Amino acid sequence: MDQSPFGSLPDELLEAIIFHLPPIDTLAFAATCRRSGKIAHEPLVWRRHCISEYRYWQPRHENKEKLRLPPTQTKWRQLFNERKRTDTEAMTIFEELLETQQARYERMEKIAAMGYDVKDLMLSIVDETPDEAEDVLARRYHANAILGTIHRRTAVEKWARLQRQQMVRLEEVLGAYDLFVLSGRRGDLSDIDREFDRIAESIRQRDPDWDDLSIRRKASQIAKWLRSEKLVGNPSEEDYHALRNNFISIALFEEPHTSLPLQSVAIYCAVARRLGVNAKPSNYPHHVHAVIEAPPHVSLDGKARGPDYPPRDGRPPDETEVMHMDPWRSSSELSHSDLVTRLVNMGIPSTHHAHCLAATSNLEIALRTGRNVMNSVQEARDRLRGFTRRQPYPDIEAAWYSMLWSMFVLGESSAASALHRRRQILPYLIEHYQAHFPEDLGLIESIVPPMLEGEREHHRPPSYRPKREEMPIWTAPGQRGVACKIGMHFKHKRYRYSGMIVGWDTRCGAEPAWIEQMRVDDLPRGREQPFYNVVADDKSMRYVAEENIVEVNERPDDVLMSVAGRYFKRWDETRGRFVSNMKDEYPDD
Repeated sequence: MDQSPFGSLPDELLEAIIFHLPPIDTLAFAATCRRSGKIAHEPLVWRRHCISEYRYWQPRHENKEKLRLPPTQTKWRQLFNERKRTDTEAMTIFEELLETQQARYERMEKIAAMGYDVKDLMLSIVDETPDEAEDVLARRYHANAILGTIHRRTAVEKWARLQRQQMVRLEEVLGAYDLFVLSGRRGDLSDIDREFDRIAESIRQRDPDWDDLSIRRKASQIAKWLRSEKLVGNPSEEDYHALRNNFISIALFEEPHTSLPLQSVAIYCAVARRLGVNAKPSNYPHHVHAVIEAPPHVSLDGKARGPDYPPRDGRPPDETEVMHMDPWRSSSELSHSDLVTRLVNMGIPSTHHAHCLAATSNLEIALRTGRNVMNSVQEARDRLRGFTRRQPYPDIEAAWYSMLWSMFVLGESSAASALHRRRQILPYLIEHYQAHFPEDLGLIESIVPPMLEGEREHHRPPSYRPKREEMPIWTAPGQRGVACKIGMHFKHKRYRYSGMIVGWDTRCGAEPAWIEQMRVDDLPRGREQPFYNVVADDKSMRYVAEENIVEVNERPDDVLMSVAGRYFKRWDETRGRFVSNMKDEYPDD
């Protein structure tokens, strides 16, 4: 007989107790008596723990499908234990990569290869590492970097599927760009998916007769709701090309909810599809619209068509079959004649009008988005030139990286020109990866060579590895006349930008052409003085003469602090500089 004090309690009360326990306490409670043990090991209990403890899962687990099944059909406790083992393994590797520079990127790749099964763990490191931790900057930076690799791998896989002409939803194609810039923020593909589900359900719930409405009425109601919630459009024409307007997650989750017409139409189409409306982006030049098509046997106004109604093949659709919406500007239907008039005014031949007014492919929308991102980044760089501070989000370098990857993977809509485009993009992609995203080595090596199969570049051993790993480790004692230390925060004496020192040479080690171009020999101390590798406050790497370094003891701004963890453990307020995490290269600093 069970002698535990819980033995006399009814099962319902035991279940209620277990329902409020975290996993470790659930196991402890299970050991108190046979009945509590039996209840504590029920699949329903461990399904709750899986859901409450972990928000993100690798697609291979098929959790969405499992959650629709009765709890007894899934080994939830086994699944929970598997995730815990993954956490333990990932955390062990993470601690190792913080200890030494050697094989750091390989260790980061091992963790990133675990995919979304480690996203919750990495987010917890970013969000929960205390400010007073010995290596707070390194922990947060490397966890964020691993998250970035996981996100970018997912994005590139989506584009690769699209390039292979496999099914990828419009919001996934565009949301892949967001995966490059979201960092730890809300805006993952699953977050976007859930938000579209929520919006669609809100629209449906607002109108009890929704299912009885015609397609034409539904199309207008969707645009009206989105505009009333300010989820589409942009009230300020001045920042039309602002970088943030290219990303649908920012439009959905960040105030103000501004976007380009293309992103507004993508939001509209994603919501419309969930509400039974077949809406797709158009081929219209300069300003994307939504093309709404009626079902095969019903008009846009809900009138049934007889079996003798002529098929659409071979003839242009009439206004009972296709309509156009511009949710960026209005909730009203666009006039077909007005659209044609605009095309005429643009000088577009009438033979091309049908193409411009028709729905386009997701591939074309992805390429169009890439071009928009490129234009927005170039405009942002021009606007920021001469300023010492930059807008931290969305990150310009991450956005540029997304454009390079999309153009490399997708090439062009024409297969014949795709390889040519990849050859053009590859040097820029590799340079940007090495400078800003060295943790993406595994992604580069798994994606790039197969896409150049048969090309000259594929057979020549490419230099994919991060440049800093190729640098020889400095082992000489002392600093041999080097006045500034690794981790120093400084201002440039002439150009006044801020930066931090991440490396040094006892004399200028640059190429002769650079020395001549920068007129190094005209400096008072010339090329024989120490030169420093620095990260500037625009995140660029620069090479600075010692005579131009002016030490600043105050804490750096947020932009520098966000990347400092790549090189340093923490900021030391007492000493007024960073604590180095590069002892392998600079043991005396």
